[in-house]
Amino acid sequence: MFKRKLFRNIFLSFSVVIIFYTGIIMYVTVSQEYKRNRVEFDNLNELFLERESSSIDYRMDVSLNAVNLISKQKSISNYLSESTFSYDVYNQMFSDLTGNLFSNHQLGFNLAITKGYSSDITSQDGYFLFEDYLKFINLDNQMGELKKFMESDNNNDLRCFDAGTKLVILKKSYFFQEKQNIFFFIVWEKSALSSIALPGNQGEFGLIDANHLSSSLVSSEDSQIKQFLPFETETFNQISFGKKGNFWTYQKRSSTIPTIYYLYSVRTNQTPMIPTQTIWFILCVLFVLLIVGFILTFLLSRRNYLPFEEIMRNIGSVKEDRRGDDLAYILSTIQDINEINQKLEMIQESSIEDLQETFFKNLIYDNYDVERIETRLKPLRLEKFKKGGVLVVLSIGGISALESNLSEENILILRKKIVAFFNEKDSDTSFLSFPIDYKHFCLFFSEKDQRIILTILTKMIDRIEQELSVDVTFSISKVFDSLLHFSEAFKEAYQLSEKRYSFIDNHIISAKSVPITSKKNYLYSVETEALLIKSIQTNDAIHAQKILLQLLEDNLDRFESDIYSLYDFKNVLLNTMKRILNKYDLSFTHFSRENQELFRNLNSTDSILLKDTFMEMLEKLLELVGEKNTLNLSTIEKVLVYIRSNYTRDLSLSEVAEEFNLSESYVSKLIKEHLKTSFKSYINQLKVEKAKELLDTGKYKVSEVAELVGCKNVNTFIRIFKQHEGTTPGKYLTDSHS
Repeated sequence: MFKRKLFRNIFLSFSVVIIFYTGIIMYVTVSQEYKRNRVEFDNLNELFLERESSSIDYRMDVSLNAVNLISKQKSISNYLSESTFSYDVYNQMFSDLTGNLFSNHQLGFNLAITKGYSSDITSQDGYFLFEDYLKFINLDNQMGELKKFMESDNNNDLRCFDAGTKLVILKKSYFFQEKQNIFFFIVWEKSALSSIALPGNQGEFGLIDANHLSSSLVSSEDSQIKQFLPFETETFNQISFGKKGNFWTYQKRSSTIPTIYYLYSVRTNQTPMIPTQTIWFILCVLFVLLIVGFILTFLLSRRNYLPFEEIMRNIGSVKEDRRGDDLAYILSTIQDINEINQKLEMIQESSIEDLQETFFKNLIYDNYDVERIETRLKPLRLEKFKKGGVLVVLSIGGISALESNLSEENILILRKKIVAFFNEKDSDTSFLSFPIDYKHFCLFFSEKDQRIILTILTKMIDRIEQELSVDVTFSISKVFDSLLHFSEAFKEAYQLSEKRYSFIDNHIISAKSVPITSKKNYLYSVETEALLIKSIQTNDAIHAQKILLQLLEDNLDRFESDIYSLYDFKNVLLNTMKRILNKYDLSFTHFSRENQELFRNLNSTDSILLKDTFMEMLEKLLELVGEKNTLNLSTIEKVLVYIRSNYTRDLSLSEVAEEFNLSESYVSKLIKEHLKTSFKSYINQLKVEKAKELLDTGKYKVSEVAELVGCKNVNTFIRIFKQHEGTTPGKYLTDSHS
């Protein structure tokens, strides 16, 4: 069963390939044969059009030469000068027409002459009234078009008219001396124009007058040629090919009359097909190739089956009842091995990252000596960091909208992924990163060229602020040459990050960065800043506005001519705002984007505009802080209700945080700010208050009260009660009933 199944799969796989390639060969062969027939078909049609157009051009050229010759005869001059009918003049014209070398007996055309519309006509067939002659040449149904042409202002013009079995060329010639037009009718029998049969007796051949959008069919009377109007003219005399609707068209411009185009059209369904004999020959050849291919497929399948047979012999633990599905068993075994390897690699990679993080944190606390450092570098894949490098502390201020509903642990995971993204893709120089907390990360570069590092950090700033809309600061240490100095470099970078609000540009700071306070020419003390921050945090708008207004009045007027001091003063105020926003986990970057117009005003040096701008920014800051305080108050009220409803069981801070989808530290912070006590102390306080109520009833023993308030251990209950009331529950019970 196994052999048949496996061999069948291999054989079918190769067979599909053979059939596929045979199909491709068949398609290519048939398409090439079709193209060859098509080229022959096009060449035949083009040859026909070339011969016919040349023949007709020659005949038309002869007829036009005859017109030119007759127009120079004296009879024409006399005809133009006579204002009344003169038999002698008409007789002389008739003689000139019938006596010239170009006659209808030779080339198949007749000539006729008239002065204008409705004038008598002299032709080789005799004298005619105008309308009678038009009926004679089957042109009476086009009298309107004829009149329009003859009475037009154009001189020396020419136009073709289709008159059934005849083709009429009407030539208007202007005689300057007589200042008159004379009209020559050149009447051709279509059968005399085209004497060659159509290729394969298919299609239609005709002429198109491009200027007047008229057509004349030469090959038959049932014309479809008008559907090609309006006609796309060409400026050359070569044959051009195209498709319009259900027709293939071949066209060529007349070399005798430039406005005339010869057109030969063939229906697309009349295109010659591949001969049946040719198709059968191709099919026979391909059938032979297919048989040979199947034979080769059979031999190759047997050869490719041998390695699978060898694998089955080497798997000695296969049970007999699984023989029918041995191929699936092989694949399943290979998949199991791959999954185990992947899990091992993931565990190893995860373990190495954790071990690397632990290693560097121990370096920060100087827990390793030189020997221990050396022995750990290779197992942890840290050989390239042996000679030190540059340490960078990444500080992230604020919580983005994306992170607002995440716990601190999940925020940390998200930010770790973003930092790792740059390490893998956006950076040509790799670095190691590990978190200090969700607001701080440590980046360790083995690269010592700070220009390269600055390029990488600049990319990271743009991307992180764009992705999260948070405030980003990179604090860079000095270059160090050994891991023994890792702790010193970290302390240097971390201290810089703690002082980031003291720098004008605090995106990337180093020991070389100049703090705002280095040249302090403004009046803004630390005490004043503390009062301003406190007023904003307590939402004391009046006091905050008073402090800021006083600051602006004390400084802006002094700096009208000192733009450098004014720049420093503006930046120190902005840093105060940034400090307040970050304290509430709000992003200064997001704040600036929301108030772009105000921040553009800060580029001004006008003291009045700056004063108004900062006061408006204060209002928006107070509004944000007020909303945050209100939100915190609403949240703390819900948290306290939940705690008061569940304190009698073993309630933990993590459980409360999970209930409200908040971080533990945030819940702890809310309780501390609102109640001025810790979560644990508040729980114990609630237990003690409830215990006092139960003891006052006199119905319960101390052990029963302990159980009712959620203390499983009586001694723990007694200790908690004594901490809050200064006496034991037993003594309290005795005193309350004495």
